[in-house]
Amino acid sequence: MTWAPGRVLHVTDEYAFAADFGHTWCAVEGLRLRGEDVERVVGEVDALVRRSSAERCSWWLTERSTPDGLEERLLDAGLTKHDDDYLHAAMLLTREPPAVEGVEARRLRTFEEFAEARAVAREAFGNLPAQTDEELAAEWEHSVDPTYGAWLDGRIAAVGRATFTHVGAYLIGGSTAPWARGRGAYRAVVRARWDDAVAAGTPLLAVGAGPMSRPILERLGFEQVLQYRRLESAR
Repeated sequence: MTWAPGRVLHVTDEYAFAADFGHTWCAVEGLRLRGEDVERVVGEVDALVRRSSAERCSWWLTERSTPDGLEERLLDAGLTKHDDDYLHAAMLLTREPPAVEGVEARRLRTFEEFAEARAVAREAFGNLPAQTDEELAAEWEHSVDPTYGAWLDGRIAAVGRATFTHVGAYLIGGSTAPWARGRGAYRAVVRARWDDAVAAGTPLLAVGAGPMSRPILERLGFEQVLQYRRLESAR
C-alpha cells in the first residue's frame, strides 16, 4: 500500500484500490479474481475503506473482469446495484473541444474558491456529506488533483477535478449548479482541463461518464471505448 500525500493506493495482481483524503468515495478497478477469492477480496477492500476514512466504494466492472459471473458473486457478498447509477461509458477525447465564450474557467486558486466549489458539487450531487470549515481546510491542504471552476454572474457555476498522467488527464467530479445548467459552464470546465493537458504535452482527456454527462461529452467529441458497470459497498 502507498500512502502518498493526500492519496491511498493499493495495487495488486487482483485489483487496484484508490482513495483521496477527505473524499466520501473511493474506487476499486482492474478486477482479476478467481471465484474462490471473491469474498476474501471484498473483506480486504472493506478494511481499506475503513483505513482510508472513506464512506462508500465504487466497484468498476468491465467485460475484462474475472471470473465469469463476478457481478453476481459480488452482489451475493453484500455489494449493491443502483440502476440509475449502473452503466457508465469510458470515453476519450483526442481533439480540441470548442471554446465557450463568456465563461471564465480555470484552476481554483484559494481556499475560499474551493469552499464555494464544494458547495456547488454538494448541491449538484445531493449525496455529499456536510463538512466543517476545518474539514474543508484539511481537504484543500491535502488535495492532490487540481479542482477547476467556471464562473457565471460572479459565482462558481460548475466544477470538476483532473488527474494528470504521462498520457493525458482523467476527469473527475464534473457538476453544474442547477441555476446555471444550459449556459456552457460544464463545457467550459472541460475545455479548461483540455488546455492544461495540452500545455503539459499530453493532449488527451479520459472520463467515466454517467447518463447525465454522456450526451454533453459526446457533443464535445468524446468517444466511448469501454463500458463500465458500477456496484457499491459502504461501511
